[in-house]
Amino acid sequence: MDMIIKRIVIGVLISLVLTSAILAMVFWTPDTMFEDMRHKYANEASQFLYLDNGDRIHFRDQGVAEKAVLVLLHGTGASLHTWEPLIESLGDRYRLISLDLPGHGLTGANVAREYSHQAMINSVWRVLDHLDIQSATLVGNSLGGALAWASAVDRPEKVKALIMLAPSGAPRITDSESNIGFKILRTSIGRLLMKKITPRSIIKTSLLQTVAVPEIVTEQMVDRYWELLRMQGNRQAMVDLANTFRDKDAWLKLSSIKAPALVIWGERDGVLPMTMIVTFDTQLDDVKVVTLENVGHLPMEEAVDDVSRQIIGFCNAVDC
Repeated sequence: MDMIIKRIVIGVLISLVLTSAILAMVFWTPDTMFEDMRHKYANEASQFLYLDNGDRIHFRDQGVAEKAVLVLLHGTGASLHTWEPLIESLGDRYRLISLDLPGHGLTGANVAREYSHQAMINSVWRVLDHLDIQSATLVGNSLGGALAWASAVDRPEKVKALIMLAPSGAPRITDSESNIGFKILRTSIGRLLMKKITPRSIIKTSLLQTVAVPEIVTEQMVDRYWELLRMQGNRQAMVDLANTFRDKDAWLKLSSIKAPALVIWGERDGVLPMTMIVTFDTQLDDVKVVTLENVGHLPMEEAVDDVSRQIIGFCNAVDC
């Protein structure tokens, strides 16, 4: 009897291994290569800053060189491309610098696999130093919003003003639905699998769950997110980012920020609930808060005209 049970157990284990192998073969999605992605997703405005340790930073310097400088910081899993609609709208009024954060887009993974807020903030300073820009207004969405206000804490003399679109980093007063991509990153098995198995359908579903205006989620947009996420090193970077320690009390430093701030939030944001805006409203010394109806987590793409008007009005008032 023991021998029969042993054979059954071994048979089940073999079946599980074979099934897992077959599923891996069916759903396995290979890496994309940097040169291919650069050819497809860089443009004439793209520049690459190469650091002494071998890391690179992809950035774009657009708009009017003599105007006020706005630095645009994207969210987790995104790239500088998310700002292009806003750049097109504001390009005749400001100098607009966008960059792919470490572990994202064409910047790609870094040698140290370091994706703390400080490491990402340092990449912003490196680009500004490279361009000989002494101070700027920082504009950030989601993770980029958290980096914007953390930058104002880190080096207040370099931050003239803050414009934050659904910034992270504040306590969540209410729960959010999030999206399937972020839910996968929250689990250990999900983080393990996503390094090799990243179906395009997951990316599309995640994007549709992120916005309230589904029309902006085009097939080209899905391809861009999917292909850049799969660029060699970027999926591991997403896992490393998910595993990076975050100081949950860092928001207490908001009260030390003296730079004027504009906070914009979509009322239908399912990733970061709009109730988080209360923390920024109460903790920041000089702040204007704006909510947008029928807008989700990407206001700069879902409501370009509204966001542009708010930025122009704010910058005229505070002299960005």
